[in-house]
This record gives sequence, C-alpha cells and structure tokens, in this order.
Amino acid sequence: MRRILYASFAASLLVGCNAATEPAGEVTPPPTDTQAEEVPEETATLPEREPTMEVVQSIEGEESTVLMELVEGSDALYSLYIDPSYYVFEMDDKEDILKPIENVPDGYPEVSLSFIHVPNQTPDSVKDDMQQEYRLPLEEKNIQSPVNALSLHGTSGEDPDSEVVTLYMVEVDEGTLLITEKYFLEAQEGHGARFEQMLDTLEVRK
Repeated sequence: MRRILYASFAASLLVGCNAATEPAGEVTPPPTDTQAEEVPEETATLPEREPTMEVVQSIEGEESTVLMELVEGSDALYSLYIDPSYYVFEMDDKEDILKPIENVPDGYPEVSLSFIHVPNQTPDSVKDDMQQEYRLPLEEKNIQSPVNALSLHGTSGEDPDSEVVTLYMVEVDEGTLLITEKYFLEAQEGHGARFEQMLDTLEVRK
C-alpha cells in the first residue's frame, strides 16, 4: 500500500515539473509569408481645372472676352471649356456633341463638334476608316494646334453652303478620341473659329 502511495506522489511531482516548464496560454505564432508588398498601378486621370475661364476670342476680326464653362466628356476621358452663350453640350451612349443654341438655316449642312471614343484603335487605323466613310476629298496632316493630333480636312465645294469637315484623331487612354467638326463654308470665321478656340482648351486622359 505504501509503495502505491509513493508511486502516485512521484508521478504527481513529475507532472507538476512539466507544467511549470510550459507556461499556460503561450501560443507559438504561425510562420508569416514574407511576400513583397503589391504596389497599385497608377490610373490615368484628368487634371483638376477651374469651373470657368475667361478667354479672349477673335471672331471675324473682332476680339471679345468670353466666360467659358468647363465640361467633362463621357467616362472622364477629356475636358474642355465651351462658350455657353452659343452652344449646348450633350452626352449619350454613342457620342458627346456640342451644338449651336440657335438653329442652322434650312438647307445648310449640320453645325456640330462631336467626340467619340474609339477603344483599342490607333489614330492611323481610325483615319483609314474615316477616309472610307467620307466621300469628299480629305487632306491629311499631323498638327499641333488646336490639338496635338492626326487630322483630316475637306470641303464639298466653294459655295457659301458647302459642307466643311475636319476630323482630329487624338491618342488617349486605351484608344483614340475622334473629334469631328462640321459646319458650312460661310460659317468658317464664325462657328469654325469658335470650335478651334474651344478645342485649344482640350485636355485628355493618357
């Protein structure tokens, strides 16, 4: 009987020693991965601009100061200042378009400045498509003003109501911004000049 008691006492001492060497509640943390931190890719954005800007316009030989308003195109792809006293800016699923507030006289060609994003195409490939779409002869140029672009320009004749078309293919984020000016020859120093001066304020996302 005593031998059994001594054996139980010795066993309890051993258990107590083991418990003392292993502190309760201490958990070994799992190994951590030492992967490099991922750096987020920079996304292209439009520059911040003031909502209005005063611009000195020269129309038909006369200079005037105009308070222009900032408009931003679809998907924040571009922005420019427009003259709200002459034009209204509209957006839909197909294109953004600037139209004169006053109606064009009957029998005259369309007057507009439109913007279409052509994704995953270069200015050269868009140019080839446009040359097939328009029947009038188009002169090709690389220009710096009013925008840095590949351009096509043509007119249907020399009469006051002859159609005038100018296309600008601007390289933008993930494609090309196709800008199309349309007016008639008699309006070249009016609408044509205003379109050029508004395009001079254009900023695009790259």
